[in-house]
Amino acid sequence: MDKFYKLVEQIIPVWALIFLGSILVGAIYSAQLLGFGFLNETLLNPQTTRSLHITLMLYGPIMLALSLLPFALFAKDKLDLGVAVEPLKNYFLLWHLFLFMAVVSISLGVQRGLPFYDFAYELNFILAASGIFYIVAIFKTIKQYEVTPLWVKVSKALLFVAPLALLVLMNPTYGQVEKTLIGPHGDNTLGMSFTIIPLFYLMIKLHAKENFEAKWDLFWIIPLAGYVLSVATRIFRGELSYTEEWVYQWLTFAYAPLLIKWCRDANITLKSTPYLVISIWAFLFVMIQGNILFIPEIRWPFHRNDLIVAHAHVAIGLGIFFMSLSILKYFYPLPKKFISFWIAVIAIIFVSLSLAGFTEAGFATIDVTSMWWLRLFGGIVAVGGLIFYIVKNIRKTKLSLLELYHLDGFLSDGLGALILFLSAPLLFEFLGFAFAPHYYLVFGFMGFVGILHFIGITKEPHAMAYLTSLARLITGTIFLSLFYLGTIDALGLLVGFYDISYALIYLIFKSRL
Repeated sequence: MDKFYKLVEQIIPVWALIFLGSILVGAIYSAQLLGFGFLNETLLNPQTTRSLHITLMLYGPIMLALSLLPFALFAKDKLDLGVAVEPLKNYFLLWHLFLFMAVVSISLGVQRGLPFYDFAYELNFILAASGIFYIVAIFKTIKQYEVTPLWVKVSKALLFVAPLALLVLMNPTYGQVEKTLIGPHGDNTLGMSFTIIPLFYLMIKLHAKENFEAKWDLFWIIPLAGYVLSVATRIFRGELSYTEEWVYQWLTFAYAPLLIKWCRDANITLKSTPYLVISIWAFLFVMIQGNILFIPEIRWPFHRNDLIVAHAHVAIGLGIFFMSLSILKYFYPLPKKFISFWIAVIAIIFVSLSLAGFTEAGFATIDVTSMWWLRLFGGIVAVGGLIFYIVKNIRKTKLSLLELYHLDGFLSDGLGALILFLSAPLLFEFLGFAFAPHYYLVFGFMGFVGILHFIGITKEPHAMAYLTSLARLITGTIFLSLFYLGTIDALGLLVGFYDISYALIYLIFKSRL
């Protein structure tokens, strides 16, 4: 068990930085909509920042934290989670590799022009491969059950179907993703909503103080039957009429009494499990709002305007995010004030975009630009709050001088490489240097050194410091030589001097660190 908790503790800083990156690019996109075009000529153009924001939110730490749900239930059943640590490390490794490749490829312009899932289809194979290690981790753990619970038996079947379903549904030729460009699809909403219900069931089961048995099964069986019928109709007859889609959309209303009943039977309250209850409230709110928006006279004026964006922020930024936090809290202590802080952030964004949406639909006369400024303010507050949380936790750990050395190296090289990779042409022009595409190789090396420093904070600090020092001495010497040969400009001199100086800091003072 201790090994599992340690794994979660080690992975949280990585997730915090990824989540910060997703919020940051979202804030940049908000600024670009207001006319701040200082990054438009770099890799961070508006289309790219939007794509990065959505991809990192949908596939970043929120989804990874949700994948810890079965292990929280295993922990509640007193199973040893240590056997799952090694395969989970590989699972996280491949998922993080997917995120890295998605960010790089999207930044370089490899985009599908979709509202969601805007990365290259082939990257889904990495996610499918990560699922293999996830299955191994699950099976190693459930061997400890003398009598396998029903939810585990059902989950075993879904685990094997999920990787294949991912590759099929995401396929650009015969999958469902390309259909997000057109709409409405009330049956798709019904199907997506249904996937949330088993998760809520398991989370209610997790947080219930006593043995919980789900009742009122008819309220999920009817929507499921409706979704199966809608899929069969599309396959064998063709497209659905608007009225048919409307019927399937409104079947989601059945989830409201079901979730309320489950929460009451499990004695789940806002005081006992705030993250879970707020997540359920957000889900029900979005579900009800979505059904109202499906009324034709209401839907078409609001279709694809800012009200829909506000709707998405509540669904993902509050509903799914708090769902993941209700699981993460089982393994990792979360700040007590984070709930209030994040609700305030989402409220600012939701209210501002909703009012803008009503104006765009012709139902109000509020200045849309002012609302966009308010949305940007919410994004800035979110970025500032997350940075404060990260810095505060760094201070709590009481880092040694050697760990501070690694932290400084990570910030200068790791984050510096990311900034240069995304906005180098603009920065080079501002500093008076000539930019050439081959500098991206340099930025890649900087990022690699930054990653070594990040590893050095928690694993073998002296070994990593020695490796980074050797790398800096070699590259610094090459940069100085190229400068004296006249191959590169003064920037090479600065890079070489910096790398050699930074390496000497460790090599000279390592006995004191």
